[in-house]
Amino acid sequence: MNRKNLISVIVLAVIALAAVWSGVYFSVWQNETKMQGKLVFAKTFDLGDKVDRIVITTSDDVIDLRQEKSFWLVENKGGYFADFSTIHRFLSSINESVYAVKLPYKKETLKENYLLNPKEDKNYGGMLIQTFAGNEMLDEMIVGLPVKDDKYFFARNLEKKEIWLIDGDFNLPIMAKYWLLRPVLSIPENQVEVLTIGETYAQRENKTPYFKNNLEQNVNVEALLNVLSGIVVVDARKKDDFEKEGLDKLQSKVIDVITVYGLEVICRLYYDDKNVWLNINLTTTPLPMSAVNDYIRDNRFLYDGWYFEISPGQGHILRDFRLI
Repeated sequence: MNRKNLISVIVLAVIALAAVWSGVYFSVWQNETKMQGKLVFAKTFDLGDKVDRIVITTSDDVIDLRQEKSFWLVENKGGYFADFSTIHRFLSSINESVYAVKLPYKKETLKENYLLNPKEDKNYGGMLIQTFAGNEMLDEMIVGLPVKDDKYFFARNLEKKEIWLIDGDFNLPIMAKYWLLRPVLSIPENQVEVLTIGETYAQRENKTPYFKNNLEQNVNVEALLNVLSGIVVVDARKKDDFEKEGLDKLQSKVIDVITVYGLEVICRLYYDDKNVWLNINLTTTPLPMSAVNDYIRDNRFLYDGWYFEISPGQGHILRDFRLI
């Protein structure tokens, strides 16, 4: 082969190699371009109302969410209702989150931004979100730390060696108990007119700040009113499960609350040295305002047949409070 032919062969080889690399680069670039702006939970979005379960695994807990009759329930917390505003915020992000910026795939980045699988690494595990329709898993993503403005989060798909910034609000509770309806009961302090615990009651007139018990003694009920204004639960049981566990055999007492509008809330406590459970019954005084009956009709399903474990700080006050 003469020099001229050799040079031609070399030039052709270089051109062919350049063409191959250009094709590879264009393919990768095109793939990234296709991903950017696309929905992160695309299969979930496509199936819409068929999505009936979402499991969130963190290094601290598992949150098992199940849809039933248009409500989302925390399956591993007695199947009680998930907090409405938290669920709305979460589902909005699931339906709207898109891939924004692709980042270099580095092991250091995975650790620094908590993108490891929480089932395998408790120290640097992120929030693993898995969506289901029936028994079929649709999407699976790990969401890590937010960027400073909280508008974007580090994320990765377990099936790909890719790290992305995705938009949405994934600043979510990492333990199942924090997904329960919050507060489960809220009675504004200025609406409480009469409090009864056992044989002792305290009341006030014309919304004055002072309560007097049945011995005409002034009673400081601020701590109790503060708890009643926003009761926080950490677990729940249906009536049958509550009784099967023998929790109905615990010591009990009743706190009865009457509001200025004629709403009566009967709170039956079951307690021991460690835990306090609460059953709530909504009823009315003989002459309630008409809106009270509407309120009971719309909210009774949240309480009938349910028993709630109260957060320790509030449970201590409910258990030990006396009207003296």
